[in-house]
Amino acid sequence: MDKNRVTVYIAGQEFRLACDDSDEYIRRVAGYVNEKVEEVQGQYPNLSTANCLILAALNLSDELHKLREDYDALDSRISELRDMPRQSTPVKRPFESKTAVTVK
Repeated sequence: MDKNRVTVYIAGQEFRLACDDSDEYIRRVAGYVNEKVEEVQGQYPNLSTANCLILAALNLSDELHKLREDYDALDSRISELRDMPRQSTPVKRPFESKTAVTVK
């Protein structure tokens, strides 16, 4: 499979990438990284671009690790729910009314 060639800009620098993913996906990913760099630059305008990139990378890594922890917790909860015995009686829905309204 031929690699897609995509040019993106992050922190004002051009990067030419070769990837298996679509151009649109890579541009979205690069745009997200650039947004994070711009956030750091906005908070610390006197910081060098290199240091802004490092702080943005740390912020992205933090975000990734927290999302992985959330994913693992959800995955564990799903496994627990799958292992629970099935109830023989139907579960009453909390907003279900006791009497049904009929229209004539």
